[in-house]
Amino acid sequence: MKFSSLPIINLLGKKGRSAALFVFALLLGFSIFGGALILTSLRNGLHSLELRLGADIVIVPYEARTKVSADTILNQGNRTYFYMSRSNLEKVASIEGVERLSPQVYMCSMNAGCCSVSLQLIGFDPETDFTIQPWVRQSFKGKLEDGDLLIGSKVSLTENRKLKFFDKLWNIAAQLDETGTGLDNAIFATTDTISMMMDEAEKLGWGFISDKSTPGKMISTIMVRVADGYDIDSVASQIQRKVRKTQAVKTKAMTSGIASSLSGVSKVIALLTAVVWFLCLVILVVVSSLILGERKKEFAVLRVLGASQKKLSRLVMAEAFLVNAAGSLSGIVLALFFILPFHSLIKNAIGLPFLLPPFALILALVAASLALSLLFGCLTASFSAHKISKVDTGVILREGN
Repeated sequence: MKFSSLPIINLLGKKGRSAALFVFALLLGFSIFGGALILTSLRNGLHSLELRLGADIVIVPYEARTKVSADTILNQGNRTYFYMSRSNLEKVASIEGVERLSPQVYMCSMNAGCCSVSLQLIGFDPETDFTIQPWVRQSFKGKLEDGDLLIGSKVSLTENRKLKFFDKLWNIAAQLDETGTGLDNAIFATTDTISMMMDEAEKLGWGFISDKSTPGKMISTIMVRVADGYDIDSVASQIQRKVRKTQAVKTKAMTSGIASSLSGVSKVIALLTAVVWFLCLVILVVVSSLILGERKKEFAVLRVLGASQKKLSRLVMAEAFLVNAAGSLSGIVLALFFILPFHSLIKNAIGLPFLLPPFALILALVAASLALSLLFGCLTASFSAHKISKVDTGVILREGN
């Protein structure tokens, strides 16, 4: 029997001992990788939300309770609608410091036979939009025609690429990339298409606009980009003073609450991960010490057979490497099994933007987590290896341990 095969023989020969070490290594790998992937996905989701906003200021009707409604649509995808006069565009455009502006129109489909699904509908103006189209161009290079829809990543793409809203079929032009926000459950179209939908809804008795104004004269929000060199707070204050019955909200204010919640959740996850790490490391050290006490006679016999102290240390380290590699890799696979298929449930449970990182970054996290798990496992084994070097063979054999 070769000495190099002894680590595997020992691990297979003592299945109970090996299984205990395997479980602790699995927990270590699961907590390190699972915690890192969740934290990365949360930060990725917030970054995606900031990119999707694309504006410095969002203006909505005062009665819309801007901050609540915006957070609700962006984060949870809840359906809502509110309107103000399109004439507010001219008022905002005249304010010094406003570089670009573009309207959006909100509408929602009904949970009834007239509609395939009940979803948030968002209309944008292709001529002026600077927030939605940069995202759209990642998935759709063509021109959006009247009647065309762009569906979020969580909206089911039908075989005939049609969706029914208000008893009329509308063409699905493309499905957008995932954002990790409520926008994944929304549908986008031009403002002209939204006006057409409002007309169809009116025929069925569903009126979204309470007064007699035509849909084309009403908008829901105005997205504003502030020119370089101008203070966003100052421009928002001017808008608030000059455009009556509206509320101007800075997008940083819209995301600050989400960022604060994300920070809190991140701290909890990091703390739980650290606690699991610490407990696993302590238990591994204790278990390694107990195992060393049981194996003193085994090591003494090996010394008598000619194995040097250096070889015994290598034996212990090889066993630790093998069991920690198997356990850590299994823990990482288990974390992937729980997180990848159910990331939408995780997002809904924590109520925060949650976007899985690219495949290359996931692989990098796998490699880093495996390396850390192996490092921690081998560090605990080095404690046992150090004690082996001080084992007195003669004393152990005379004691009969």
